[in-house]
Amino acid sequence: FSGGGRAGIFSSTPGLVFINNATGEVNLAASTSGNYIVTNTIAASGGCGVVTATSPIDISGLIWTGASGTDWNVTGNWSCGFVPYLTTVVQIPDVTNKPVLSTGATGTVNNLTINPGSSLTISGNTIQIAGAITNNGTFTATDGTVELNGASAQSIGSSVFSSNTIKNLTINNSSGVSLLGPLSVTGIVNVQSGTLSSGGNLTLASTASGTALINGSGAGSVTGNVTMQRYLPSGFGYKYFSSPFQSATVNEFGDDMDLTYWFPTFYSFDENSVNSGWIDYTNTSGTLDPLHGYAVNFGSDPAAKTIDVTGVVNNGSQSATFYNHNNTYTLGFNLAGNPYPSPIDWDAASGWTKTNIDDAIYYFKASTTDEYGGTYSSYVNKTSSDGLATATIPSMQGFFIHVSDGTYPVTGTLAMDNNVRITDLTHAFLKSDEKGTIQFIRLSATSENDTTASDPLVVYFDEKASAFFDGNLDALKLMNSDYFVPNFYTIGIDGKKMSIDARPAGTSSDAHIKLGLDLNLDGYIIFRINNISTDLSCDKVSITDLASGKEQDLLHGGVYRVFLTAGEYQDRFVLNLSETATVIPETGTGNDLFSVYATHRIIKMQLNLDGKTSGNHLTITNLTGQIMIIKKNLQTGYQEFDSGLKDGFYIVTFTSGNYSVSRKILIKNL
Repeated sequence: FSGGGRAGIFSSTPGLVFINNATGEVNLAASTSGNYIVTNTIAASGGCGVVTATSPIDISGLIWTGASGTDWNVTGNWSCGFVPYLTTVVQIPDVTNKPVLSTGATGTVNNLTINPGSSLTISGNTIQIAGAITNNGTFTATDGTVELNGASAQSIGSSVFSSNTIKNLTINNSSGVSLLGPLSVTGIVNVQSGTLSSGGNLTLASTASGTALINGSGAGSVTGNVTMQRYLPSGFGYKYFSSPFQSATVNEFGDDMDLTYWFPTFYSFDENSVNSGWIDYTNTSGTLDPLHGYAVNFGSDPAAKTIDVTGVVNNGSQSATFYNHNNTYTLGFNLAGNPYPSPIDWDAASGWTKTNIDDAIYYFKASTTDEYGGTYSSYVNKTSSDGLATATIPSMQGFFIHVSDGTYPVTGTLAMDNNVRITDLTHAFLKSDEKGTIQFIRLSATSENDTTASDPLVVYFDEKASAFFDGNLDALKLMNSDYFVPNFYTIGIDGKKMSIDARPAGTSSDAHIKLGLDLNLDGYIIFRINNISTDLSCDKVSITDLASGKEQDLLHGGVYRVFLTAGEYQDRFVLNLSETATVIPETGTGNDLFSVYATHRIIKMQLNLDGKTSGNHLTITNLTGQIMIIKKNLQTGYQEFDSGLKDGFYIVTFTSGNYSVSRKILIKNL
């Protein structure tokens, strides 16, 4: 094409792209496989027109050879010695080594053909497909991501993927992608651009290991009916559900439960009811309103169960109005629900509107013995009543909120957008987490006859808190419906019953907090500390029984056991926190025998044992009595060791013969 050594300009029929039009070097990464006519245009000498020359060029597709193994990203496995580009047509014949895309760069391909007897496996990696998929063999992506990112409309045919299942599906095609057959996703559907037309074929699968979701961060959307599953480790009793769909009906639950049972099994909740608030909602045509929750009873079978609901998924802004009429039984509580096909974060930095809505949320956990009962846990300000509830609200999860008190009726608005959505695949339908670094103490009241019949509460300390109820920091007590479980709560100076009680920072060493208890049965109740932050500044935690005049230390594993008849106790028990050290029995001349202190986390001690090295030991416990360190047969004199303990107060007890000495130390790692 040189035209007698004179430079020209190369051009081609559409689909072929040059790196440099002056040299004719072809850009294989940008060129689509096919047959092209290349023209070199050269200006003739003397200004007398132009000279052109043409030649055909064939950019053939790549064929997998497997000559160097199974790795997709190894050039020696491809017929032309390079790994496919997004514009490359790829054929995978039935050869000994079948391709696996598991490591290295993301795989790219235009049209993909898998021949009979052959296979392609995507594992822990992503394949981007810009063209059509023709699968006459096996295409496995149950542990990988498939991204469709063509420039024109694409589709996924029936039975393209092994078992019609993939882990993650990404759509990045402004012209859209259509599902032509069933496809089950076990991970994340992310529509970055365009639309994914489900056509009723997409299922968001749920198992014990996780629940699939639709990522709300993409600019695209999912259209058509989608089926969403929710795995339950036990189908026993009531569960609080919500709908992630625009207009699903009660009938969606008809295949998972008996809506015609003589005792109602499906309920909505009406805060304005003068009774319990629960409304029989078994009419199969009843709409499942977004952002509302429903109580669903699946029966007495404790076996694991997978529920499925179908509809057009919600996306974008959602809003609902709730009320507080201060009625006797509902008291401003409303049953809300997650409206999205993904988990949401109650503490998200943006996306929420909570007008006249307290900041606590309340979850229900069905009893394992009472089909119609259960217990509530609460969460507010990164604190949970039971150490399990978190800010992550799973998809299809119903939960209670409380409309703030005020001039009744109070109108509340709960609204959100996609900014509150997160991609937590493994969060259980009923929660898990623990408090961070804020000082707290968690107590429980437990029936001695049934240790599972236990109810916790939390007191924590915050510089913004007061002894009054604060809707941003405290959680009210939502009474358990399990007849056998006590209801345990604190009582603010305004009379509010709380499951999570924030008290002013700095008062943890001098606080007296009223405790309340409601019982349905006579029996012995045991009060104890379930958990306590190691840096709690008080030296003494005790409970006072005003009826008996007894004060019981709850640190060091202490418990208070008392027989109570059924009823309500609001003026009998008080929780005391103080700097007055709990009395620790000492014998002998302990001060001469043993001394100890800590520098950072290094324990430093002086022992005067008169040569005795056997029969003595040192024990370090936390304030709940949990043993952290034991050392035996210590030597006389000065000793030190790295404790490896976290910040907080600890009790060091040294025992030698008849001597027993305990000291309280503070460990600070800074």
